[in-house]
Amino acid sequence: MRPAPTDTLRRAVGIVTLALTPALAAGGPALALDLPVVAPATECAALLDQDFTGVEGAPARLHSTEVVEIEGKGATCVVKGYVASDVNFEVRMPVAGWTQRFLMLGCGGYCGGVVADPATNQQRATAGCVPLETGAFVTASTDLGHVRSATWFPDGLWAVGNPEAVVDFAYAGMHKTTLISKALIAAYYGQAPAKNYYVGCSDGGREGLQEVQRFPADYDAVVVGAPTIDEVTTNTVYHAWGIRSNTGADGGPILTADKIPALAAAVAAACGDAGGLVQDPRACDFKAATLICTGEDSTACLTEAQAAVVEKVWEGPVDETGAHLAPRSMPKGSELAWIKTMVPAEGITEMSHKTLGDGAWSFDFPNYLSSFDIPTGITYANMTFDRATFDRLHELSGLYDPTNPDLSAFADRGGKLILWTGWADSGVSPYIALNYYTALRETMGAEKADAFVTFYGLPGVYHCGGGPVTARTDFLSPMIAWAEDGATPERVVVEFTDADGKVTASRPAFPQPSQVEYDGKGDLASADSWVRADLPEGLPDRFDWVGLANYVPGKALWCGREGGTFGCATR
Repeated sequence: MRPAPTDTLRRAVGIVTLALTPALAAGGPALALDLPVVAPATECAALLDQDFTGVEGAPARLHSTEVVEIEGKGATCVVKGYVASDVNFEVRMPVAGWTQRFLMLGCGGYCGGVVADPATNQQRATAGCVPLETGAFVTASTDLGHVRSATWFPDGLWAVGNPEAVVDFAYAGMHKTTLISKALIAAYYGQAPAKNYYVGCSDGGREGLQEVQRFPADYDAVVVGAPTIDEVTTNTVYHAWGIRSNTGADGGPILTADKIPALAAAVAAACGDAGGLVQDPRACDFKAATLICTGEDSTACLTEAQAAVVEKVWEGPVDETGAHLAPRSMPKGSELAWIKTMVPAEGITEMSHKTLGDGAWSFDFPNYLSSFDIPTGITYANMTFDRATFDRLHELSGLYDPTNPDLSAFADRGGKLILWTGWADSGVSPYIALNYYTALRETMGAEKADAFVTFYGLPGVYHCGGGPVTARTDFLSPMIAWAEDGATPERVVVEFTDADGKVTASRPAFPQPSQVEYDGKGDLASADSWVRADLPEGLPDRFDWVGLANYVPGKALWCGREGGTFGCATR
């Protein structure tokens, strides 16, 4: 029998305010209470006197140590430094109340900066997790080995002539930061963390899967959101397809922003549930042609050319034979997010990387990051959607893309993995996460896979919970309960918020395969009015495309220097 927690421990893990955690307030599992608080074994400033250049795999030097008062968390030892060759990091260690848990925060985009505050970094996947919000975790963050431009986003010029920085971004920088963070924790508290957690979204989700696949001993529990598993595909043909599909002969947009509200409303009317959300785009067979104008053109209908653009965007890039070059593109239900992605804002006609996200994401990556022989000269503007170009751009896919579905090493040591994606995500195709989850279960066997991995598809949620309708949930609390108490994650609650952070609606979500349905009597905006339901029969669990062949073990590219020579090998 577990001893009763002390008052100090209760405060540390937030048991007295557990109702503040959305997932738990909704009837989820209680947090584990078997990790006693550990006090520091030395002073924060004394860490500067220690030599960390001998940390195996992560030789490091510290820039600074400082005790800082952080609101809601109290006194915190903040350590900044770098790992050879140039991976900058920040580790935040509570002076009091540490419950032996370590949390690494993933780095989004092409990284290039340290985002150390959990209230900014990954907050939409940890919202309301009391131990995190009250300072019971050590947290760490990294720039993955380079500094991005302050005026050019997303920036990839740093990769020119710097293959080691590319490797640090691809997979090595996160591992190095993990090793030095654990070394600092051991030096400060006199012991290693008892439990190691990771939370990341988008590229941060990709980084988390790299950790699980390449370094399975680094973390006990990993929460991966909207992962760019197909990193190269996403930042080349996927994003280029959107902007190119919507560019007319005159260089301006074919589908314009004033048509988006009617399109989104039509999709919601055809495929939405009682609350207007598309539960699962796989079950939506709405055709854009039903919106073609029968009379004069207006904002309530589409021209034939505009309807053709919509269908092309939903379907995704194809090559000269009709084979898919990505696992579909933007899902049905994501249409409100197309503005400023591949549809210019009202009053803007320029179709470029300066005005549109699809152009920005597919500008520097194919030119500077798709090869060690750079620049390639390829951007969204001149990219051709054929197999030869696809193969050229995917020269380093084995370096970037964590597609290995055999996680036996991670599972066998008790690791836990939560995968989640928004079904309205226009930034990273949600079919990427679905394809990986399917491959994982097929490779390892459903029974073994289901014992350590859980997958959530969240209706109405855009990329990483961002706009145009912001959403947040708490996957960290159920992960703690799973990793430490064995309570398999079930119901979580998604909260939709306005620009001021006020909750305007909430919905429950359950692991796949499932959805929710309205109970027929409650408030449509309340999670309590929705219950678990079965998915429609016959929905595909896999979307075939040319890169799916990489979803097998043995495709990873490992790169580095040996004897002064830089090289790569597949294993």
